[in-house]
Order: sequence, then structure tokens, then C-alpha cells
Amino acid sequence: MNLLLALIGIFLTSLVFSMFGRGGGEFYLPIIITFLSIDYYTASGISLFLIMIQGISMITIFHGKHRLVDWKLAFILGFCVAISAFLGGFISYRIPAIYLKILFSSFLLFSAYLLYKGYRLEAKPGKIGVWKRNVHGFTYHVNLLYIVLPISIVAFVAGMAGISGGGLIIPICILFGGIPLRIAMATNTFLVLTSSFMGFAGHMVRGGFNPILAIELAIAIIAGSQIGARLHIKVRENILRKFFALILVIAASWMIIKIFI
Repeated sequence: MNLLLALIGIFLTSLVFSMFGRGGGEFYLPIIITFLSIDYYTASGISLFLIMIQGISMITIFHGKHRLVDWKLAFILGFCVAISAFLGGFISYRIPAIYLKILFSSFLLFSAYLLYKGYRLEAKPGKIGVWKRNVHGFTYHVNLLYIVLPISIVAFVAGMAGISGGGLIIPICILFGGIPLRIAMATNTFLVLTSSFMGFAGHMVRGGFNPILAIELAIAIIAGSQIGARLHIKVRENILRKFFALILVIAASWMIIKIFI
């Protein structure tokens, strides 16, 4: 019964979060811990594995069907994310889980506020670190200098916490990078994959993984992410932005609640 509840919870979470190109680790982790009664660091390893599978699944839709992934930007940010997430996953056993949850939830709430208010730092062509991009009809300029370091830090913390970090990576790309919302969400699917893969690798070095349980839960992840990613293009951008801000608030609140129960 507990496994069934976990599968349902993970399926629904995957469906909703995949609409925004996100991994949803903020929910997978507490769902696994609550219903399956396993320790935090084993749950973190499973969570990262699930997010990795979800990333692969989302890319098949956001790139293969929607054509929204900026691959050049994805590879640059993906390199930073991969190294940082691996290091975070490798040293996660040294950091008490409660501190990671408090830190990440605080960042999520701040990002939600800025997104809801529509804040965005426009990139100015010609300045150092500003890169002109043209992706499938979207023309925009990226503030690379404003996003590389913050995203690396987020990936490091996310690797420690056992989540993908998309809850902060997407807002950083939109708010400070000048990247269009749909491009940011779609490109983040690749970052979800690299972050979770390297974070998972870091966890595997230290141990803490249940492969049989992970494969069972992955079935729900794939089903939910395929549906959610397909729904993305049907939702208006303004609604996506506000709903995404709401999702960040819910995710942060859930992480804070789980600290005390």
C-alpha cells in the first residue's frame, strides 16, 4: 500500500513539474522518506536517479517535439552544473540534511517572489559576457557572466540535498540571464539530466542506493514526465510564469514542513 501511494505521488509530481522542465526533487525526496521509511541519504540517491530518468524523458519532448532547447547554452551551463553537482553529492554525507533544506527553501521563496513580480534583468548587446542567441524563432541576449557562478553554486547545493536544482536554475536564467521563459524551462531539462547524473554518481561513490526500488518508482516518473512535457506548449507563458512561482512556494513550504515532522 505504501509503495502504491509513493508511485501515485511521484507520478503526479512528475506530471506537474515536467510542464516546467523541472525535476521535482523537492517532492520526490519527502514522498520517498514518508511512505517508504528509508533513511535520508538512501532516499537522496534514489531521488537523483529518478530525476535523471525524468530528465531523459523530458528531453525527448522538449527537444524532439517542441524544439525549444538551446543546446549551445545547455552544454556550457551543463558543464558547470555537472562538476558542481558531483562535488555536492560527494560531500553530502558531511552536511546535516536540515541545513540543506533550510538553505534551499529560502532560495526558492526568494526566487518565487521575483518571478511573480515579473522582475527580469535585460541583457545589453555589446557588453562583455553578453551572447546573442537565435533558437527556433526566439532571438535573445544572454548575460553569461550573471548566471554561470550562481548556477554552479545552486548545482553544488542541489547535489548535496539530492534534488535537481531546477527550482533555482530556471529563475536565475530568466531573472538574471535574460533568457525567455520557455527556452529556460526547455534548456533546463538537459541541466536536470546532468545535475542529477553527476549528483547521483557522487552519491554512488559513498553508497546509499536501492536499485530495485528505484526502478519501480522510475515507471511512474516516465509516465508523468511524458504527459507533463507535452502539456507545456498548451499553457500560455504568463500563466506558466505565475504557476511556476506558486510551485516554488509550495516546494519551499513542503521542505520547511518536513524539517519539523
